[in-house]
Amino acid sequence: MTNHSKDLDKSNTYRYAPSVMSKLSFLPQSKPDSPSVRKTNGNSSITVSASNGEWAYGAAPRMFLIYIRSLIKNGSDRVNEEHHIVYLDDTYNSFCNSVGIKYSGSNKDNVMKMVENLATTSIVLKNWSTDGFIAHSFFVANTVALNYGTDENKKSFIEFSPEMWALLTENCVPLNPSIVRQLRNDALALDVYQWLAFRAHAMRHETRVTWEALLMQFKYDGYPMREFRRKFKRALEKIQLAWPELKVEVTETGVIVRSSLPSIQSANDDADTDAGVADDEEPMNPFVS
Repeated sequence: MTNHSKDLDKSNTYRYAPSVMSKLSFLPQSKPDSPSVRKTNGNSSITVSASNGEWAYGAAPRMFLIYIRSLIKNGSDRVNEEHHIVYLDDTYNSFCNSVGIKYSGSNKDNVMKMVENLATTSIVLKNWSTDGFIAHSFFVANTVALNYGTDENKKSFIEFSPEMWALLTENCVPLNPSIVRQLRNDALALDVYQWLAFRAHAMRHETRVTWEALLMQFKYDGYPMREFRRKFKRALEKIQLAWPELKVEVTETGVIVRSSLPSIQSANDDADTDAGVADDEEPMNPFVS
């Protein structure tokens, strides 16, 4: 196994988001109080449930999934497509660098627990129409093994479920690696960026989205609207600093998204978004419950 896929976060190689993550906020941004969370976008919904209440939430699991999708898309030799396996880095330090999360020896158990919690998360994807619906239920992974101890012969890997692998290998949305790095500590900003990258990449005409629809897509029913609007605007400001060509207008009723230069063509690679500063009401530990 070569090292060409290491430190992908620091390279100019495009990052890629699974398309479902660009349409629906995949994971909770902070630890939920309920055993499951449901989010909707149009006639689609996703319901995620934690195994034994052990949630993967925050920015770290999002960075992990973007990293995994990027390895698959870029044809990394870490990927065994036949068996739906992705082999992870041999050391904890290298793993953190590759994924793009902060390295800290004291956080090692938290990071490993985050991967375990993500792997054991169950998902229900549902689409409906006037004639009926279709729902798919599955776990993220069948097997996950992390071995960051003294035995170098034990490999770390994650074997995804067939359903999750299908999501990871379907059409994806290219992301600007510089923007991903700048937003990597802000879960909501990562979610909104992936959605806008998808919208700007595909749209031909402006789209108006209400605050109510945005709330159901990025948070959940019952979340305080005033609080959501404040956090959404703050996340959008970070994204616009990193992607100045983005054309989004905030209104009293929601947002207007207009056709924009794709983020991967943005020239503002060195913008300082202050994305490393967490929201003062969000948990400082993004890894585990």
